[in-house]
Amino acid sequence: MPSASQASGESRVVRTMTRDDLDSACRILVEQGLCAAEGLQQRLAATLETANADYLVAEEDGAIVGVTLSVFDGFTGFVSYMAVAPGAERRHIGRRMIGELVRRTRARGGQNIVVASWLSAAGFYERMGFRTPGAVFLVRDV
Repeated sequence: MPSASQASGESRVVRTMTRDDLDSACRILVEQGLCAAEGLQQRLAATLETANADYLVAEEDGAIVGVTLSVFDGFTGFVSYMAVAPGAERRHIGRRMIGELVRRTRARGGQNIVVASWLSAAGFYERMGFRTPGAVFLVRDV
């Protein structure tokens, strides 16, 4: 999908991740403690261009400052990871990435977006309009 939200008067863009963004995206995910570095770039490269991948990056003045890894199954968008670069917090980067995911999901006829989140980030997602649906998120380590 083409690139999307851009703040007026500034070079702030949320767009589809490309292979050229992998180094920066991986660095942010690792720096924020969400992923181990080993094999991360290869795993993202292998899934980046699949039909249901919806990987986004947020850019400010040409620098990658945020990353979202999401997939769309035809009904629901599933966000597995979202991270903002250290030092770039509190600049509405996460809000812009969620806004772009909402726009894309709606344009595809999607019904909702589900986020896997640490409890420490739940307040952010609640402020973005997410709710606890009464469902249980179960995890099995492999």
